[in-house]
Amino acid sequence: MRTLRIKLLLFIIATVSEMAAQVAIPNGDFNQFETIYCQDQEYELPVGWKEHPKNELWRQSYNEGFAYKYELPDANGTALALYRGYLAQTNEIMTSFFVTENMQHLQLTGRYKFSGLDIDEAEDVLRIIVISSKKIIHTISDKDLEDAHILDITTPKAQFDRFYLEIDEIHKNAYITIAIQLISGSDDSFYWGQSNAVLDDLKFITNHRISAIH
Repeated sequence: MRTLRIKLLLFIIATVSEMAAQVAIPNGDFNQFETIYCQDQEYELPVGWKEHPKNELWRQSYNEGFAYKYELPDANGTALALYRGYLAQTNEIMTSFFVTENMQHLQLTGRYKFSGLDIDEAEDVLRIIVISSKKIIHTISDKDLEDAHILDITTPKAQFDRFYLEIDEIHKNAYITIAIQLISGSDDSFYWGQSNAVLDDLKFITNHRISAIH
């Protein structure tokens, strides 16, 4: 009887366990930042990630970017703060990296906070995108999104919560692009409102499920 109970316990643990996949996201914990200088202002951007190119111009003209370092105590070390101002209907930051192994039953997970939009009756979107491609992606096109895995978050979260995006499978010898966007839900072309989000601890995980132990 005791042996049967031990086998049953092992089966349950193996069935529900989540193990870290062997696909490492460059600086997915957002604990590495580099300082850039623009118009006598300093900005700290996450190493290995890049903003939309328009942000360079907006910094020079309006002293406004998109990505910032988040250092409050609820982060694990540091985190990525995103601020979408009225200049952009959509803003984004992204990273691309190469994988050499097939991976199955994958999820992208991470911690997030999200403010929503500052306009009544308009719904902002925190969008998380994963794209697999044979070539590195520098800017995301509509064609890239046709086969992308996308998670849209619209409910504001004042405290960190965890998200999960189903990926299923990543083929070896491919580039993986992860993009994080803030998208305005305003239909006012003169004012797209403002919204904020914080992301931390991005990683791929895989659910391992095994048959019963005999």
